Amino acid sequence: MQMGIAAQMRNNGWRADSVSSNEDRDATVRRRKRLSPEDALVAIKTEEIREKDHAPSKSVLKPPKLAPSAWQLYFTDWIQRHQQTSTRKLNVAQAAKEAGQEYAELSAAEKEPYKRKSAALKQERERQNAEYLKTLTPDDIKKENAFRTAQRKAGKSRRSNLKDPNAPKKPLSAYFMFLQRIRSDPALVREVFGDEQETTKQSVLAAAKWRDMSDDERKPFLARAEQEKLEYEAARRLYEEGTPALGTNINFSILPSQSTNSPFATLRPIKTESFGSFT
Repeated sequence: MQMGIAAQMRNNGWRADSVSSNEDRDATVRRRKRLSPEDALVAIKTEEIREKDHAPSKSVLKPPKLAPSAWQLYFTDWIQRHQQTSTRKLNVAQAAKEAGQEYAELSAAEKEPYKRKSAALKQERERQNAEYLKTLTPDDIKKENAFRTAQRKAGKSRRSNLKDPNAPKKPLSAYFMFLQRIRSDPALVREVFGDEQETTKQSVLAAAKWRDMSDDERKPFLARAEQEKLEYEAARRLYEEGTPALGTNINFSILPSQSTNSPFATLRPIKTESFGSFT
């Protein structure tokens, strides 16, 4: 069957389009490339898999353009000067070669204005991009991340997935709440970390302390983590459905709200108490 398809493709002069992009991705050009019957079969199978996975074939996002580098700014100036002072016609490759040689000979002081301008433009672009990301819907980000995942699996890109700046933030785990409690109280810092100043070693000491704690000592942190997890999951569902958050109208507390002995109170920094106050 495959040989029959291959022969038919050979007789029909099978051709396929491919797309390439330049470095700044401002434009794309199409070129025709003849495929062998074997490569054509691979292309068909790849297309079938892509359609099966329902992955978008291209990104539909239109973020702000990337800021130019110092070299690109210099090259733009060079082109303008050349057009004003010379009638000699150059193609892009020739112009880039000559401008590149001149740019390489510039001193650090001569390059500095271009570097400063590039840095300022990059900072402005980051601000614009952050604002742009806030305008995306959860569905926009979901589709873009599906596209990026498919591109990484195909070996065509290494871009990571987008993070939704509007989505509810994931809560801390019980252990990280415990670690946060330690760092908020100088007395607990001295008790657990002693004179250790290195963050990595402090984390090792805190982890050892957490393992040595009894279930009752861990209970306040586990309960608080469970409550915040429930609140986060509810907020995330509302966000993904496009439903306005209901704020404090929903009580996800798994502990008696009126109890004066609520372990949540012990999560507040207490300067004079040690771990005995956690329970």
